[in-house]
Amino acid sequence: MLLLSVALTVDSLTYLPMIRLTKNYISLIGIAAGFLQIFAVVQLLRWRKRGVPFLLSSAIVIFLITGINEFYIVSNISQIIISMSMVLLVNVIMFGILYLAIKPVWKNFK
Repeated sequence: MLLLSVALTVDSLTYLPMIRLTKNYISLIGIAAGFLQIFAVVQLLRWRKRGVPFLLSSAIVIFLITGINEFYIVSNISQIIISMSMVLLVNVIMFGILYLAIKPVWKNFK
C-alpha cells in the first residue's frame, strides 16, 4: 500500500505544469491528499488507529478531485464515468484488503 500511495502521489506531481498553465488550483488539494495518504499508511505501519480515518478521508478527496479534474479535461460523460469508476474500484479493493489485513490484529492498534 505504501508503494502504491507513493507512486500515485509522484504521478500526481506531474500535473504541476498543467496546474500552472490552467490556473486550476483545485488539483493542489489532490496532491496534498496524496501526501496525506502516504502519512496514513505510515501511521498504519506504526500500529496507529488514526491512520484509518486519514486513509479514508484522503481516498474520498482524491476521488472527488479526480471527478472535478475530469470535467475540466474531458467533455465526454462516458469517459468521465469510466475514470471515476476505476478510481472507485481501486479504492474499494484497497480498503477491502486493508480490512481483511487489519481485522484480526485490530486490538494491537493504539
